[in-house]
Amino acid sequence: MSDSLVIPTDGMVITADTRLAPGVHVLPHGLTIAADNITLDGTDAWLVSPQHEGVAVRAEGRRGVTVRGLNISGYYHGLRFDRCQDVTIERVRVRDTAEIEGIDTFLYLWHPIEEVYSAAILLHQVRGGSVRACDLQHQMNGILLYGCSDLQIEGNNASFNSGWGLYLSASSDNLVQDNRFDFCNRVFRRPESGAIRVEADAAGIVLVYGSSRNRFLRNSCLCGGDGIFVAGYDHKGNQGPCNDNLFEDNDCRLSSNNAIESTFSRGNIFRRNDCSQSNYGMWMGYSWENVIEDNVIEENRKVGIAVEHGFDFVIRRNRIRLNGEGLRLWTRGGPVVAHWPGHEVSHSFTIEDNLIEANGIGFAGYTGPETTDQECHDYHLRGNRILNNRVGVRLARVHSCTVADNHFARNVECAVRLEGDPAVEVGENHFEDNTAAVVRLPQVSL
Repeated sequence: MSDSLVIPTDGMVITADTRLAPGVHVLPHGLTIAADNITLDGTDAWLVSPQHEGVAVRAEGRRGVTVRGLNISGYYHGLRFDRCQDVTIERVRVRDTAEIEGIDTFLYLWHPIEEVYSAAILLHQVRGGSVRACDLQHQMNGILLYGCSDLQIEGNNASFNSGWGLYLSASSDNLVQDNRFDFCNRVFRRPESGAIRVEADAAGIVLVYGSSRNRFLRNSCLCGGDGIFVAGYDHKGNQGPCNDNLFEDNDCRLSSNNAIESTFSRGNIFRRNDCSQSNYGMWMGYSWENVIEDNVIEENRKVGIAVEHGFDFVIRRNRIRLNGEGLRLWTRGGPVVAHWPGHEVSHSFTIEDNLIEANGIGFAGYTGPETTDQECHDYHLRGNRILNNRVGVRLARVHSCTVADNHFARNVECAVRLEGDPAVEVGENHFEDNTAAVVRLPQVSL
């Protein structure tokens, strides 16, 4: 790279390594990188647009592009790369990109690229490269990935955004680690009631449309609308499961809705995450073959782990304490089942070696009143410590379930409550200082 500094001009096309002169450059039409293997160094330079339109730096169909050190303010997208390979973006600071109206706008999770929201960084069909150590706070969205793969998203701060810290649509095989996506939330006024809540599908991390085989490690998603939101199905009935992702050591506490929501998807692993002090710790409706292990799930207002219409889960070695309910597995029924055959009821869960302590109900498994022809089945609880709950285990309208080798202590109403004569085998358990061990009720209270 030449040592000479370049004063950029509006709409400038860059075809060689370039170092921008320090200072503020008002460039409503931005810069275009139009050659391969180019480095753009913007250390101490600001690109500014007063219109909140257009792109500060763009490239299309390029390979080996690096942008570093640049400061950007006021565009629709700070950086946009389409159909590129081996892109590196590092130490870039973006502020004040365009935002949609606030309190009366609910976010739409499934916009195509033609209707994409604004963001600090938009990568579309980019394969290979990295986004590192960027400051992408205080706007609508931090990083949007559309059809991307083999990227490393590392050490960025995309907090205090009114939409999403990181969004993946049809993006797979990426590594996302050691980022901050805190306080990505949005105030929304519900039109039917006028109630104002922090919600609107804002989240620290969002996955849609078959975003699979990604790894999310050690990210902070504090105080989001949701911390992490995985949606494998859209409101039009289109299926796009986000499968085989790994979520490990992420901090998703203090979410106004769900610390982690993962729906309509298979084979995801959730390990050592903190999903505490939210409305729900984990909400995982219509998902299957997932593993939930070694997580901390405490002080959630409603439920620690809630799985509606799911099957073939392993839930083990979690610390599930001080929630309204610890775990809830159930089937409510409803028209969406028609799009997901095989999810008519909830079944085949292994719940083992968890600490389930001081919840209103430690574990609840039941078939809801809207489901009349089938029952939930094959819930197997073993090796759990179920302590100091109001009710330890509650099972209603289920069959082929087992409760064995658990330690029940000091549960206030009873250790195990069976309602409506469910087909449950209560095997050898250790009961200590419970008001009652096993209580059978003829009626189901749903």
